[in-house]
Amino acid sequence: MDKQIETVKQLAAFAADTYGDKDFCRFIREGEICVKSYKRFYEDCLAVSRYIRSVKRDRMHIAFIGKTSYEYIVCLTGMIFSGNVVVPFSPDISVEEGVELFTDADIEMVFCEEELCHRAGEISDRIDGISQVVSLGNWQWFEQIYEEYSSDTKFAGLSDIKEKPDECSLIIYTSGTTGERKGVMLSNRNLAANSSYDAYNMDDDDVSFSILPMHHVFCYACDVLKTLYDGGTLCLNGALADLYTNILRFEPTIMRIVPSICKSMLTRIKIAERRHPELSKREAAELVVGKNFRRMIAGSAFLSGALIDEFEKYGITARQGYGMSECSPRISTSDFSEVCKYSNGKLLGIDRVRTVDGEIQVKGPSVMLGYYKKPERTAEAFTEDGFLHTGDLGYLDGDHIYLVGRKKNLIILSNGENISPEEIENCFVDDGIVKEIVVFAEKDSIIAEIYPDELLAQSMGIDDVEGEISKIVDRVNISLNSDRQISSFRIRNKPFERTSTGKIKRTAFYF
Repeated sequence: MDKQIETVKQLAAFAADTYGDKDFCRFIREGEICVKSYKRFYEDCLAVSRYIRSVKRDRMHIAFIGKTSYEYIVCLTGMIFSGNVVVPFSPDISVEEGVELFTDADIEMVFCEEELCHRAGEISDRIDGISQVVSLGNWQWFEQIYEEYSSDTKFAGLSDIKEKPDECSLIIYTSGTTGERKGVMLSNRNLAANSSYDAYNMDDDDVSFSILPMHHVFCYACDVLKTLYDGGTLCLNGALADLYTNILRFEPTIMRIVPSICKSMLTRIKIAERRHPELSKREAAELVVGKNFRRMIAGSAFLSGALIDEFEKYGITARQGYGMSECSPRISTSDFSEVCKYSNGKLLGIDRVRTVDGEIQVKGPSVMLGYYKKPERTAEAFTEDGFLHTGDLGYLDGDHIYLVGRKKNLIILSNGENISPEEIENCFVDDGIVKEIVVFAEKDSIIAEIYPDELLAQSMGIDDVEGEISKIVDRVNISLNSDRQISSFRIRNKPFERTSTGKIKRTAFYF
């Protein structure tokens, strides 16, 4: 990289030097919008790193449990500055899951929000080796830390540590769609490289809106670290329930999103359009997303071309990227060009990407160190010449990538046909009444299990939901080759079980 950014600390220092007093982060505190500059963010992270090293200077594995806030991203970044290994967990983690994962991750200390301390304490009481549970208190507690451990105090030297770019600094547990959860080890170099690319950069006046959980590397790397590199302004939503209130308060220009929220947003825009027929499509959209919102990048799941086309009518450019935790996480991103429109993004230009027998494989500075304490799984994850098996099927067209499905989900029929269930499932994404669908094989036939949107059906005056879905299945079957057609379907009365990243757990259908 031309800026020689090898660590998260170097990235934040570069941002502080380059963008200085410009707004880095805006967030809601006690009903008001608060602002922190690039310089202030860097100093706050340094203060937190000094505080942590004052507690214990030896390198350790720290569990971090909290909800997205300015204090959260300062604390997570400061922990990385401090040279320790950070293991972030969902604030909804159960005691049983916590015991399992804390043990696997060799956690020695726990940092958590005050309201989560009781649960963290329950977890820690059942594990040997955890020396302390530290309550992070409220924002006033943090303000005290920023002051007591600032660069002007006796603790200043605690942040002067020798950085080791290739040591593990972050462990992210995979969501486990097929059962086993693995700790993905990411280094400072992984995180810095994956955020310091120029395939697509935010404009200086871009205001991004962060709505996804910060304990996932997708949100932390794409929203926080990429913003540090590009020099835009990051707005933090907080609770997902406040999304449509806060988007109008912050007036962002761009947002990273998941397809399920894309659908929800489009539904709200269409409702606004029906309620205000006197308005243009763009004006109706602005009632929902504000006057400045123009672009969004989707990740985690398939974003249909029909949805992309529909948003375009309202002056919103929707595109999708592609990645995985093992790649820190981006493999591709969108440059919002027409060429990129129906692809899964443009390659970053950082890593080497190839396809072998249809599988996408990646090698380069973004690729993980391996799975924590799982040498066999790590060895299985790489080819003999060092490329990561993504497990995703797809193809390259120039520097754009197109996904087909997951290798492990392939349905192999007795006639030798290999069928990607995702290709069939994606045919239903624009049929709103089909809220969730999983396609699988049973007795050499293609079966679909469908969870319908009963509320939407009622609003559309549909009384016979199963009959309507039967018509939709027939319509999709006509568009498919005979060996890919759905033989029968089942209606579910409850949603599919999902992982912490919102992906449907397929274990019951494949194992």
